[in-house]
Amino acid sequence: MNWFYIFALFLFGLPVGSFLNVVIWRLPRKENVVFPPSHCPICNAKIRPYDNIPIISYLILGGKCRDCGAKISPRYPVVELITALLFAVALPLTGWTMSWDLLAALILTGTGIAIAAIDIEHRIIPDELSFGGLIAGVVLAPLRAESFYGLLWGIVGAVSGAVLLFIVRIGGKALFRREAMGWGDVKLIAMIGVFVGWEGVLMTVFIASVIGTIGGIIGMITSQKTRKDREIPFGPYLIAAGIIVFYFGDKILKSYLSLFEF
Repeated sequence: MNWFYIFALFLFGLPVGSFLNVVIWRLPRKENVVFPPSHCPICNAKIRPYDNIPIISYLILGGKCRDCGAKISPRYPVVELITALLFAVALPLTGWTMSWDLLAALILTGTGIAIAAIDIEHRIIPDELSFGGLIAGVVLAPLRAESFYGLLWGIVGAVSGAVLLFIVRIGGKALFRREAMGWGDVKLIAMIGVFVGWEGVLMTVFIASVIGTIGGIIGMITSQKTRKDREIPFGPYLIAAGIIVFYFGDKILKSYLSLFEF
């Protein structure tokens, strides 16, 4: 029966990923994410229901608009597949039960995917997503902990994350005479903090820095682009690290502390 729920979450993740694609396209352009219905951005033709099936329609159409033949970005099926896969693994990683932790995982994942894609493409993190995720995390915090202590835990996590990256932003600007951290990253870590707590915030920033460093080194070795062109914003790294810490933060912390036991 557990595998049925995993498959159900996978199927649920596909249309969610399709909606996230709409958000990723429209939100940076200040467009309504609900109206008008899905349409081709080139010829404005309305997308037919049978051409709007996640992944399958993209493959059938060969990655092109049925009406004008314009290319459809491969980001669409990639986002749909990643969302579905991450939704599916959320169930076993949160204890195989329909819980508030599962709902929190889905919200953090969905919001995070949209933020990461927008940040990569536009170098911005929309407040609608970071603040929306923050509010959802605050509401879920006491429900996840089954106590109002959870609300305090979430708020402290959000504040500590924002303060930490604010200090990095100010210190980096003073040291390097350039923006070391955007305001969007400060708001993003606050959102992540409400899901992972203050201990999780520290781990998230550390893991994101490690992943970012590795990504930067690989980019320098493999890319022929200029340094500015191959730079990837910090938001996607924070999202990836935040999801890792959400699921494995306690185990990571226990493993780290065990190194000092004699």
